[in-house]
Amino acid sequence: MKTVKFNDLANYLGHGREIEFVYNSKQYSITNNKDGWQFCCDTDMVSELLCPFREFDTLVEKVAQTVIEGKTLTEIFDQLLYDENRLEIL
Repeated sequence: MKTVKFNDLANYLGHGREIEFVYNSKQYSITNNKDGWQFCCDTDMVSELLCPFREFDTLVEKVAQTVIEGKTLTEIFDQLLYDENRLEIL
């Protein structure tokens, strides 16, 4: 897979795609279900509802502001801190 920066990630989400990635050996996902979009740490089994399904602008804003271990997802993706070999765009 090609390198994915935050703007690419936002574009994928804006088209309704789901994302799975690994950062610091933990598995994360941004997925949707009947309640809307959620951000999950699959390793720790923790999730947070971000917004209703069709609110893509809100989704991108919330994802950009999401912090993992002191880094925003914007920083994680723009600085290529995630494991590029374990990134899935669904």
